[in-house]
Amino acid sequence: MAQKKRLLIYGSYGFTGNLITERAINADLDIILSGRDEQKLKAQAKKWKVPYKRASLESPEELDAVLNNVSVVLHCAGPFIHTWKPVAEACLRNNCHYLDITGEIIVFESLRKMDKAFKEKNLMAMPGAGFDVVPTDCVANYLSNLMPEATHLELAFKGLGGRISRGTAKTMVENLGMGGVVRQNGILIKVPAGYKTRDINFQEKEEQCVSIPWGDISTAYTSTGIKNIIVYTAMPPSTIRKMKWLKYLNFILKRDFAKRYLKKRIDKNPPGPSEEQRNNGRSLIWGEVRNSGGEVTQVVLVTAEGYKLTAEMSVEIASRVMNGDFKNGYQTPATAYGHNLIFSVKGSKWLEK
Repeated sequence: MAQKKRLLIYGSYGFTGNLITERAINADLDIILSGRDEQKLKAQAKKWKVPYKRASLESPEELDAVLNNVSVVLHCAGPFIHTWKPVAEACLRNNCHYLDITGEIIVFESLRKMDKAFKEKNLMAMPGAGFDVVPTDCVANYLSNLMPEATHLELAFKGLGGRISRGTAKTMVENLGMGGVVRQNGILIKVPAGYKTRDINFQEKEEQCVSIPWGDISTAYTSTGIKNIIVYTAMPPSTIRKMKWLKYLNFILKRDFAKRYLKKRIDKNPPGPSEEQRNNGRSLIWGEVRNSGGEVTQVVLVTAEGYKLTAEMSVEIASRVMNGDFKNGYQTPATAYGHNLIFSVKGSKWLEK
C-alpha cells in the first residue's frame, strides 16, 4: 500500500492558517483544508483551488472522515487549550502525525502525557511548530550542548516591526488572570504576572524584559533536562507596570463576561501584521545557561518575523514528516531535528558578541 502523503490544515482560514496554507501551496504539498466554518472554508478553497471538508471538533465522526488518506495534521485553530485534544485523539484513531502552532504550556504538558500512545502507532506529536517554540527551543538545545552540566536556563525574545494577530490576542485573553509560570527544580511553579524582570542585551541595545508563561517552560525541559527555566519578553516599562497590577484584577479577568468583552474589542483590530511588516520584521532570541559553579554562557539569535517564521517553519516540519523524516512519540522541535532546524528559515543566524 502506498504511503499517505496528504497534509490536513485544520483552522486554515484564520490569519496564521491562511499564511500557512499559502506557504504549503507554494511548497507544492498535497493539502486539504478544514475547520468549523463552511463558508470561510469554501471561499478559501476557491481562492487557492484546493479541496476542503468541514469538520466539527465536537464530532469524532466528522474528524475521522476528513482524516481519511491524510498523513499529517497541522492544527492551527486556537485557543489550543480548547481544541488540541479532539484533534490529537483523531490523529491516533486515523494513524496521522500531529503538529500544531500552540505556545500554551498546558497543551505541551498534556501531549507529553500521550507520548506512549503516539509511539505505539509510530506517529509523532509535535506541538509548537511555529514561532512558539522553534527558535527558543533551538537556542535552548544549542546552549545545553555548549554547557551540558547547566542547572539554570533563561530565554528571552523581542519582535521588531510587527503586531500580534487577533487569534494570538484572544489566546492571551484566555490566559488572563492565570498569572505566570516558571520551572524550579524540575517542577512547574505558578507565580504572579510580571513575576520577574531583567535587563537583557539583545546585542543592539539593552531592553527591559518581563517573565511570561511561554511554552519553553515546558518544552525546554524536555529538550535539555535543565531543571530551572524562566522565559522573558521585551516590553516597555509602562506595560510591565500595568502587567504587575493585573494580579489585583484576577478575580474579574477570569470571568467569562470579561473575556467576551475583550475579545469583541480585539475583533475591531487589524487581523495581524501586514505583508510588509512580516517581510521586513525580525525576531531576536536571547539565551543564557549557567552551572552550579557560576559559569555563564549567552547567545543571541536573529530570525524572521514571528508570523512569517510560523508559516515557513510549520510547513517545513510538515514536509519533513510527510517524507518520513520524524521521530515517533511526543517531540519538541529540537528533540526531533536538533538546534540547526532554525536555519531552515532564511535569515536566521547567530549574532556575534
